[in-house]
Amino acid sequence: MISVVSETDRLRRVVVQPPGPAHERMLPENIHPEGRNFLLFDDLIHVPGARREHRELCAVLGTVAEVGVFEAMLAEVLEQPSVRHFVVEETSRLTHLADADARRLLALDSDRLAASLIVGTLGGEVEDAELFPPLVNLIFTRDLAAVAHDLIIVGNAHKPARRRETVLTWAVVEHHPWFAPGRISKRCRWLRETGGSFPLTIEGGDVLVARQGLVLVGASERTTWSKIVHLSEDLRQAGVERMLVVEMPKQRSSMHLDTVLTFVDKDAVAVYGPILRPGGREECRAVRLELVRDGVTVRESAGNLLQALAAEGVAVRPIFCGGGHPLYEQREQWTDGANYVAIAPGIVVGYGRNEHTAQALAQSGYRLCDGPGFLKLFREEFGSDADRLCASGMRLAVHIDSNELTRGRGGPRCLTMPLERDGGEPPSA
Repeated sequence: MISVVSETDRLRRVVVQPPGPAHERMLPENIHPEGRNFLLFDDLIHVPGARREHRELCAVLGTVAEVGVFEAMLAEVLEQPSVRHFVVEETSRLTHLADADARRLLALDSDRLAASLIVGTLGGEVEDAELFPPLVNLIFTRDLAAVAHDLIIVGNAHKPARRRETVLTWAVVEHHPWFAPGRISKRCRWLRETGGSFPLTIEGGDVLVARQGLVLVGASERTTWSKIVHLSEDLRQAGVERMLVVEMPKQRSSMHLDTVLTFVDKDAVAVYGPILRPGGREECRAVRLELVRDGVTVRESAGNLLQALAAEGVAVRPIFCGGGHPLYEQREQWTDGANYVAIAPGIVVGYGRNEHTAQALAQSGYRLCDGPGFLKLFREEFGSDADRLCASGMRLAVHIDSNELTRGRGGPRCLTMPLERDGGEPPSA
């Protein structure tokens, strides 16, 4: 089933991609923002450490949900000749790959081809012959595709370093059985070019389902107004009645909406305080789009984003990143302090290094634990029964180790692509 009608209902099925050999290929030249080889990471990561942190995240997710790995899904669909030819052809076009190298890729078995496309070498091992840059941002599966109701919105990456990810995502979304129950947005069809006066780019980190019928979309550094309006009819047909489009500063520190606001329960959000302050440099304003047949009705919302949500019937209390302290909020937003993913109502996962944000959650009634502590609690207090855990009403904030994963500028929500949550069937148009 493909269905997401809330950010906080119980997670049932999710897609991830662990760090690996692609990150071992990164060089110092890849972390300089002004360089032509910039891969959007802020530092070289210690890959074994990042993998341990990611395994901890997956263990927590796995207590309530089925966890799929993107690379394994890609290898599965590459068994189909038409899919592998599409992927190699588009990858070759984007990277100017020589015909001889394209033929060598096509000759690989599906597992090695999937690895090669991600790692950027002929064979998928770090020391194999280099073909093109590694896809290090693929670990942030949230941006690859977002689900709103039963609509799959395939991302169309804004940055050149991520555009090959869009090719791989189309292959998986169109052909893997996990995605078959959903409907793919017709207006998110594979676009060869994203330039021009009205670039049609969107990434999943800018899409939040506030409740059934209401979606938040960030008009950010990575998602354009033209694409948001372009998608409105598909969203309407999926049962979305209104969108709040959040006009955001076009800057790397707040590249997606979920870097500054995420839902931690139906009535609470983790939020970076400066986006709510009137007249501030980082203030985010909301524009209400009412989705009607063959168009939209536009109205700017009064007040800040939380007031705009309240006007739509979604009253939420803020839990401030960094505890709202002017120093800590900036430091911890940089390391994804506002980026939580809910695995069940009131049970969320964030990064352990954001200590002041964690304390703000504790003051709001959340019990804090690290990853191993949560897994122990799950075994001893709930007998490893996910249904009992989800029905317990406990508010838990699980903070996983994160010293390496934070170097890529993405938190636990960024690292997860939910395909199914509880919450009932989405409405029909």
